[in-house]
Amino acid sequence: MIINFLEKGMEVISHPAHGLLSAKIANQLKNRPYQNHWMETLTAIIEHDDEQLTNETKNNISDFGMAMDFVTHKVPLEKMLIHAKSVFQKVLKKSSWSAMLLIYHLEFLYSDKLEEIGDFKVFLTELRRYRKNAIALHGVNVTGTEELYKIMLFSDRLSLILCQDETPTLGRKLEINKSIHDERYFIHKAKDNTFTVKPWPFRENHFSLSVDTRVLKELKFKNEKHFNQKLDEASIEIKTFQFSKLD
Repeated sequence: MIINFLEKGMEVISHPAHGLLSAKIANQLKNRPYQNHWMETLTAIIEHDDEQLTNETKNNISDFGMAMDFVTHKVPLEKMLIHAKSVFQKVLKKSSWSAMLLIYHLEFLYSDKLEEIGDFKVFLTELRRYRKNAIALHGVNVTGTEELYKIMLFSDRLSLILCQDETPTLGRKLEINKSIHDERYFIHKAKDNTFTVKPWPFRENHFSLSVDTRVLKELKFKNEKHFNQKLDEASIEIKTFQFSKLD
């Protein structure tokens, strides 16, 4: 989960909600390679952060009773592997194309874990073998699928920036990443609080995006059960982002 501290309390955004926002971003892009598989591409982006460990199988609360977001919450490698396998199997049941794209992301996230846990090496080796077969199955090429994955990288990173309120004020720019067409993209916020990205990669000059959030007034919790109860009881709010192309 993603946590932001506001004047009115603690804002919580789930990883699946972040994944959906990532796909909304991708769907606004001018660049849509493999248009006939665009829906499967969006499926991979939507679900790339699904199948997170349930609140019952991990700790969301620190020893001081504070909720921890994904940045500060260190999940054991064994549980990371459980998540990676779960999200891959979920996507694979829907589409071999989506699974092929997701493999790039799992490789990006976990390739540095190979020396720490042998099971990761076995799993990623199996995934790379599957990806090779899927590329042949769909009659595409490695270069094309790698370019397609850059869309996920861009969309995922921009979604996280928005969800975490990372965009600086006073017109200062923040680098999103180097991704689509090997270009570096930057985001900044105008005086009217609209967002713009340079270079502008989107189809429309003006559009709006949104993500579901929950706001908890409490900042400290007795235990996991108390936190989960308050999270379930919190009303859903809509967080909106206005984008405009600047001359």
